[in-house]
Amino acid sequence: MSKSVIAGLKLMLSTGEYADVHFLVGDGEEKELLSAHKLILTLASDVFEAMFRFDAKKEQGENAANCHVMEVPDVEAEAFKVMLSFIYSGEFSELNGDNAMAVLCAAKKYNIPDLANASLQVPLSELHNVFFAYAYACIFELEDFSGQCLRYICQNATKLFESDDFLQIDQKMLSGLLQSDLLLFSDEFQLWKASIRWADAKCRQNGIECSQENRRAVLGPALFKIRFPNIYEEDFSKCVVPFGVLTMEEQYGIYQYNSHPYLYLRVPDELLYALKFPSHGRIFDWNTAKGNRRGTLALEIEKLSEFAGEKVGSRRLSDAVHIKGVSWQIEAQIRQKRNSEGSTDYLGFYLWYDASNEEEGYWRNEYSATFRIVWQKSKAANSTGTLSDRVINNTKNWLGFDFFITFAELMNASKGFYNKEEDKVTLAIDVTVK
Repeated sequence: MSKSVIAGLKLMLSTGEYADVHFLVGDGEEKELLSAHKLILTLASDVFEAMFRFDAKKEQGENAANCHVMEVPDVEAEAFKVMLSFIYSGEFSELNGDNAMAVLCAAKKYNIPDLANASLQVPLSELHNVFFAYAYACIFELEDFSGQCLRYICQNATKLFESDDFLQIDQKMLSGLLQSDLLLFSDEFQLWKASIRWADAKCRQNGIECSQENRRAVLGPALFKIRFPNIYEEDFSKCVVPFGVLTMEEQYGIYQYNSHPYLYLRVPDELLYALKFPSHGRIFDWNTAKGNRRGTLALEIEKLSEFAGEKVGSRRLSDAVHIKGVSWQIEAQIRQKRNSEGSTDYLGFYLWYDASNEEEGYWRNEYSATFRIVWQKSKAANSTGTLSDRVINNTKNWLGFDFFITFAELMNASKGFYNKEEDKVTLAIDVTVK
């Protein structure tokens, strides 16, 4: 389309000249009357076409000279104007972080794919409310975009959880975020405090007292996604227990786990109190204190398709994590099984430790490890998962699996472990030292 034609269309939109339809857009005091032209809207959207066709039949016998006003209470006026601007000019100049999600809703409502896609390209850091964006992504089943939002929230959780926007999310989203292994936070105790802050805000929003019972009620299932066993015992005793949100049985289960964590891996059914909360670490919560008994390692293998094509024995190593005074690493290695029909490549998955810096000159502790592959797919209430709970107890300086999973299965998109677009996979190991 020539520049002069586009300029003419933009002028018609701005002046309302020859307009044959008006939209009363918005709700409450935010309503705004916007003029447009049925023919132009019909060419851009099959939804507008069907709407005007139905409207024409309805108006038969009425005064055709009247310019019809259509009410649109479920779209923001600013977003509707951005949509009209795109329809008339093909430009995205008015699209920004403040209106992107509202424009996405309008584009979805009127089936304008190019505008919807443009809304999803706005950098997440510029969005007015990334929690709002994540909610919309889940509603519209935008799997890739919801995954991007989830990763952004997790990687910036410390800052975002302090915002007022965090206090507006619903219980389901809070539960999903707390369940994620990818949540980047200084420690689990700070997550607990953020959750209580959220619970108090919900109590006030609902006009109820911020009591022990009400806090527990509004947290609901989200309470059981907090990894209380990973909170330092002093913080737990002095700062968590006094809130009264946890029952006595739940507290006893946590105290018992902290005293004998390895027993839960061996004979959990023989323990007096059940542990009702997850105890494995979060991917990015790498605790480097010398005395820590638990930690989580992660290895993100980028360009997985290239790695899978390398020769047998090729490997990747994670950064070191210090647990109980020694250095731990994940190793991923290409392994191969041969049979009469040919050969199959496997992922070898190993855990190593280096105790060369131990003060006594040796290290002899029993430890256990759970090997996991982190889901890359995003769901509203389930953002990470475990391939299998392969728990091993050991006293030597390495352990692992030569044939953990075939590369064909690992890179099968339907399994959800492989991010094809980014060509990567994330391995994780939860370590507990006796």
